[in-house]
Amino acid sequence: MRICLFWEVHRPNVEDVLDAIRLQSRYQISFWDTTIVICAIRLDCETIWSENLNPGQVYDGVTVLIPF
Repeated sequence: MRICLFWEVHRPNVEDVLDAIRLQSRYQISFWDTTIVICAIRLDCETIWSENLNPGQVYDGVTVLIPF
């Protein structure tokens, strides 16, 4: 498990947007949610905490957990 002592910021670029569109088509989730997933992948995140995505779902190696 990677422990981060500071916040990393990722600014999506054109490649990220195109990858989000491909991911949206594959998983049938919103573009904005796939953009979050793509950014998490770029930052090597293992987990996304979300109320909007399906808990336990794994999107290209990133697992969704519900915060409640």
